[in-house]
Amino acid sequence: MSVQVIWLAALFFGALAVVVMLLQLVIGQVRHDRNLKKLSKNRLYPQIVTEDQKKAGIDIGPLEQLLIRAGIRMSVTRVVVVAVLFFGSLIGVYVYRGPIEALVALVAVVLIGVTLWRVKFERLRRQIFEELPGIVDAVLRSLVAGRSLEQSLLVAFADASDVFQPLSFRLRGAVSQGRDYTRIFDDFAELYSIPPFTQIAIALRTSARFGSSVRPVLQEVSKAIRARQELRREFMAATSETRFTAVVFAILPPAMGAYIVLMNEEFSVALLHTSTGHTMMITAGVLQVLGTLLIWNLIRGVGRG
Repeated sequence: MSVQVIWLAALFFGALAVVVMLLQLVIGQVRHDRNLKKLSKNRLYPQIVTEDQKKAGIDIGPLEQLLIRAGIRMSVTRVVVVAVLFFGSLIGVYVYRGPIEALVALVAVVLIGVTLWRVKFERLRRQIFEELPGIVDAVLRSLVAGRSLEQSLLVAFADASDVFQPLSFRLRGAVSQGRDYTRIFDDFAELYSIPPFTQIAIALRTSARFGSSVRPVLQEVSKAIRARQELRREFMAATSETRFTAVVFAILPPAMGAYIVLMNEEFSVALLHTSTGHTMMITAGVLQVLGTLLIWNLIRGVGRG
């Protein structure tokens, strides 16, 4: 029996590898044909500029936008490979262990993925908030030194960290082509939920339209961000015990349940293969989710940018 299981597993993973390679070939060929058509169109009609090309904003798909918000750089081929491997593993768990184990594995992977994405996203937001006052000060110093507003923005964002690289790249392209670059700040503010970038975009549009000075607005934005950071540090210090207690309450129950299931084989069999055990698992899962949501609502303002 064990030999048959090993043979079936090898056959399954071999077929999965073939499917992944075929998908890579198909996606690569489609992308190559698309790029070739785009290059041919640009050579035949270089004078035609579509409305989409006039926009200086960030035009990306929903999946790529979701990955960029967390600072994850993955190609379409790699995303497809990861998705195929994930669903293949899930099917393997369903075939060899059963539907309950497959459902638990699916929920666990989704929760872990959402948590990791949220942690990386909040880390990027905090980094943006911490560096933005220094960038605004660099823009003000460049303006005092006699540079134009566009050159001041380019120099300030070029010296920033990698999290501002997409913004700096699109800003450089918009300035070099003479397009409106204020929309880039609006899109960046919407992408990472950074209200000060919207204020900067409004100040830049007002300055470009009416010729007013942009320095007072940038100075007020810098002061407001620094005051917000100071309040956040005080709030984090005052609520550290509450946040630690919330994390313990959220992690300890499922960790204890997993430990009991792994250490007690009879309890594991009764829990996974009986109707009473299924009822207990569903009840515990619902209560755990409700408790986590309740704790999250109580402390959702803690640690956010």
